[in-house]
Amino acid sequence: MVYVYVCKRFKVTMEMVSGKDSEWILNLVKFYLKHRRKEMQKLERAEVNPKRRVNTCSYDSSSDVFKINLVYKDQKGVDQELKWIIKVTRSDVNETANVLLRHEKQVFGRLVADLINSIKQKSASFTDGARVNFRDLILVPEYIYDETTHAADVTRNVLVLDNLEERQYFSSTPGPLNLSHFKCAVKTIAKFHAAGLCHKQLLWNSFAQQSTQAQASKSFEDVEVEGENKVPVGKEGLFARFPFLSERILTMNHLISNRQTFLTMYEELLKSFPQESYLIDIFQYIRMSTDDILGLNEKEDEISVDHPLDSIAVGVLEARSFLFFYEEDEDKENKTTKVQRSHSDRASSRKVYESQKSVNKSDTLNNNNVINKDMPAKAKCPKIDSNAKSDSKPASIKAKVQNKFFQHVKKAQDDAVVPPLQLKKKDGPRDPNSKPLRAALVNAKYVTYTRITNDLAVLFFTSGDSLLRRFYMIKMVECFAETIGITLSNLGIDTDKFKLNWTKFVKEFQTHILYGFLVGVLVAMANTDVSELNELIKQSGQVGREPVNGPTLRSEDSETSNRFVKLTSERTTFLLDLMRDIASYVESKDFELGLPVTNFARYHELWSMQDGAEDEEEDD
Repeated sequence: MVYVYVCKRFKVTMEMVSGKDSEWILNLVKFYLKHRRKEMQKLERAEVNPKRRVNTCSYDSSSDVFKINLVYKDQKGVDQELKWIIKVTRSDVNETANVLLRHEKQVFGRLVADLINSIKQKSASFTDGARVNFRDLILVPEYIYDETTHAADVTRNVLVLDNLEERQYFSSTPGPLNLSHFKCAVKTIAKFHAAGLCHKQLLWNSFAQQSTQAQASKSFEDVEVEGENKVPVGKEGLFARFPFLSERILTMNHLISNRQTFLTMYEELLKSFPQESYLIDIFQYIRMSTDDILGLNEKEDEISVDHPLDSIAVGVLEARSFLFFYEEDEDKENKTTKVQRSHSDRASSRKVYESQKSVNKSDTLNNNNVINKDMPAKAKCPKIDSNAKSDSKPASIKAKVQNKFFQHVKKAQDDAVVPPLQLKKKDGPRDPNSKPLRAALVNAKYVTYTRITNDLAVLFFTSGDSLLRRFYMIKMVECFAETIGITLSNLGIDTDKFKLNWTKFVKEFQTHILYGFLVGVLVAMANTDVSELNELIKQSGQVGREPVNGPTLRSEDSETSNRFVKLTSERTTFLLDLMRDIASYVESKDFELGLPVTNFARYHELWSMQDGAEDEEEDD
């Protein structure tokens, strides 16, 4: 009998009638096994429960998240366990999240599979030792299943992915990432971008080859009609293959359509701190060019020149976009219960075994007279030892000769059970300050085609604290460039063809700093409750300030209480540091003259020296 438990919330969200839940789960497992070329003998157990959210349920989060645990028997009768998560969005509850999950389904279902095939195609011509495993480059949860249903004017999207939390992946502590977590996240997106550049090169070559073949097959009788019989190449071919990569404005619609509201909220936040009033003028100066910085004035019909660093990018990155893996499983040795001898030992002949058997001394004396034809002939005269003295006693014959090469090797026993290593497994909760080994990218809602340095700039202002921007920014950019270079070299791509040096790469990054700052502000304000901001304005005690209006939530949203990040003192300091850092950079000569950017601590130092000189002039 199959045990199936489905929570009531899942039935309501999926609008399942009684008895349909088991059928949906069975079809899900069959779909998974069919595409993995596996077979199932019997489904043993299935449970669907609401999943506890590890992060704040943001504006773009799924309406509901469930975890499903399955146990089935394969053809050999062995129990196999599967642990997945189910993301569900409904357009009548959260339209923004519904659009983004539809985009994420296409990324995991189509784009990631293409990236994996590109890596396999590149590595096919390498030797075994030089081949690159796609799991080391594309650290994302495995795609399982997706579906879209329509009922009247309500759309429901469902996406099933592998549950990485069951594989010892954890979210970071709330707030910005520290140095070790940030560096791990930078390496993850750098490997993802390297896979994107590899995929881009293969696609471009394929498009050019198809275009050449189509041009060569033309005859004088062919009539050329504009817009027809044309093989798309370059970005046109990429967008024809993956149309969702050109939907950057659609995926960021919530941030872009409410940009003036969010920027007003941030400006009111700055006004709540009179000692930071010098930042308001700089912010208003940046705000005047918001549309140009965000690229909203670019025409879609305008064909831009493809840059070597243009590739598939993540778009919008946050700290909650990553899950971190901290330590390897130290109990792997204890999982092996029986160790048998090798087949080479089993294949040894009986004759060799008999020749290696020990012989008793009495048997040797009794068989002295027996002549063995297989034995070598004995010498007719005794062996003369020239080094031995005449009066010395003859050396005693050793009963056994030892081979020093194998003197510490124990004899193997037939079918011996070797006891496993007794390793002590660490108990207790995970240390939040421990250093992660790798990071998995779990957010693909904003994947688009743009400059890869764009992601790094966004990451500094959404996930990094002021310490990273002031003292380790260039070090992280170096880590990003180094990881991309090494990964591309392992994939057999010549990076010299990009014609980029370190200075050009840094300048390419600094062109996206203002974009990263604005996206960081928009994301931060989208996750801020307007009521808490109005309470902060009220506590500032400034006369004549009116409450701020912000986007409201629907009453059907069950996650209203968990929708925003609390406006604590640490959160307020983080938001103020965004403006302090960008203001010191904008007021510097490097920004004015277009010189290569450096760590923001240098700009703070120069700014403080400039303020000190102005104070001395006023005193004089």
